[in-house]
Amino acid sequence: MRAIITTILLMIIPFVSNAQAINRAGSWEWSVAGTFQQSKNVGSAGGSTLDVDSATGIGFSFGYNFSNKLTLGFDLDYLRPDYLAVLIDDTVMPAATTTINHEFTQFNTRIKGTFNLIDAPFTPFIEAGIGWTFIDSNVADGPPVTGCWWHPYWGYICDNFYSTFTETSFSYGVGVGLRYELRGGTFLKASYNGWEMDGVGVSDDPIISAARLEFGWSFN
Repeated sequence: MRAIITTILLMIIPFVSNAQAINRAGSWEWSVAGTFQQSKNVGSAGGSTLDVDSATGIGFSFGYNFSNKLTLGFDLDYLRPDYLAVLIDDTVMPAATTTINHEFTQFNTRIKGTFNLIDAPFTPFIEAGIGWTFIDSNVADGPPVTGCWWHPYWGYICDNFYSTFTETSFSYGVGVGLRYELRGGTFLKASYNGWEMDGVGVSDDPIISAARLEFGWSFN
């Protein structure tokens, strides 16, 4: 995460300008982001647990400014957190326990509205939205499937392909942050948000918290 922050700060130094009147209304914007997601522990009614480590990732955002204060946008984040899952099968006696220590692939897609509290280059903002989170456990959910094909150079090739356990969950949440307009239509945003994952098969819907640092560009 430190490397991501340093890179973004070095990118914005040439663009820093004094505060002046701004006009975001009617413009589009996009940004690249560094994301830091906090660790999370969740459990199910049957006793199974999932411990997810904190992780850094990358993200992209795209939005339209209806006014200087109101923006509607779309976010995409990619992370690969480490996790420890303890799965308890209570349908057999005695209960069987399986432990998985691995890394999963996570994609967050979100549509959100942002409201800037001040009509100025430097402003706090609040945001809220809905979206979906896709998680691939990277653990096979069955035996491999063998596929074969003809390669023009290597000849007849066969390989094994694995299907993995995946989960797609609806999510919704809110966030707060700060925005600063830079020179030439560029801007810097820092935010902290929490997203509740709905229907992931645990006793309580978990809330995933993350910090996001963005460097972006506005254009008409």
